[in-house]
Amino acid sequence: MVGLGTLVRRLFSADDAGISVPAMDGVFKPDNRLEEAERLLALPGIDNLVASPTGLLCSSDKTLLRIVLDGTHISPVTVAEFPAPVTFVASAPDGRLAVGVEGEGLHVGQAGTWKRIELAPDMTSCLTAGVFASDGALLVCVGSRKHSARHWKRDLMERGASGGVFAIDPIGGSGRALAQDLAFPNGAAFLGDGRLAISESWRHRVVAIDPKSAVRPMAMLEDLPAYPCRLSSAAGGGLWIALFAPRRQLFELVLREDDYRREMMATIDPDEWIGPELAGSAKPDQPLSQGSIRQMGVLKPWAPSRSYGLVARCDDKGLLRESWHSRADGSMHGITSICEYGDRVYATSRGSGTLLRLAVPANDGGSVHG
Repeated sequence: MVGLGTLVRRLFSADDAGISVPAMDGVFKPDNRLEEAERLLALPGIDNLVASPTGLLCSSDKTLLRIVLDGTHISPVTVAEFPAPVTFVASAPDGRLAVGVEGEGLHVGQAGTWKRIELAPDMTSCLTAGVFASDGALLVCVGSRKHSARHWKRDLMERGASGGVFAIDPIGGSGRALAQDLAFPNGAAFLGDGRLAISESWRHRVVAIDPKSAVRPMAMLEDLPAYPCRLSSAAGGGLWIALFAPRRQLFELVLREDDYRREMMATIDPDEWIGPELAGSAKPDQPLSQGSIRQMGVLKPWAPSRSYGLVARCDDKGLLRESWHSRADGSMHGITSICEYGDRVYATSRGSGTLLRLAVPANDGGSVHG
């Protein structure tokens, strides 16, 4: 096994190409706007925000919930309980819902009238995102055909690229592949021109595909400084992008060093692997990047932490317009989903179990406002 000291020396070695990740600069210049966002609700494991005709929906572990937004009174109401954790939620204009359930596959229907859609066995455990098309078809992302959704970190460490995007008939269950061999597709949303935007987490990018053709995915955004997750359409055009964890030089180095990574996975608890996380940890045995050790008892906001909070918005051409951050010393980390509901923008910090309402200026290219 290559020693960690050797790995760090290679990182900065003059006879090696080195490893770099994009700087948090330009549109991604750090701020504290996620940390300062309105905190509406504390709910462990909150995820999968979606706007529906019946209200704003989210998931929490095995439970599908509707968020009651009544002035200052914010509360979750149970819509349905499932036998395993919910991995995605999609809503159709007529009120139908599609829910991915880990190990159970796809459930379609409404409260009290759910139908389980039979899928191939290797598609049932990692349904990560979905969206209904105008013709009623359901387009779903399968993050990995080898690992379940909860084992996303193992899929990353194995450099997984077994995911795909599929069009499924929500009545009969028949389907066809729109894109395959993707590195953990993790979000889906329609663009104004009818194409489907897909976030590809392990390749740090957002691609666009045409659901009506067999053309290969085309990159919209590449070399992002964090791992993209769920997407949603912005009212003024373009996309909202949730990015659930930061990229770091040390992570990229470990992903390149096959022997080190394999032995790490074989001999160390997954919670202590060198890699991204949804939330920070104060445990003394956590792996640390150079500079992220507390200095005089204080964690600096620019420290290369394993977790981070990040939201971005881009236009239909894939040009990034703005970003919202919770830095290393913040707590609103692990942003896994975001959507507009009414005239406001909501996001989930899965790392802290918090529903956030973002302050978005009215002249920010859309119809939403803070």
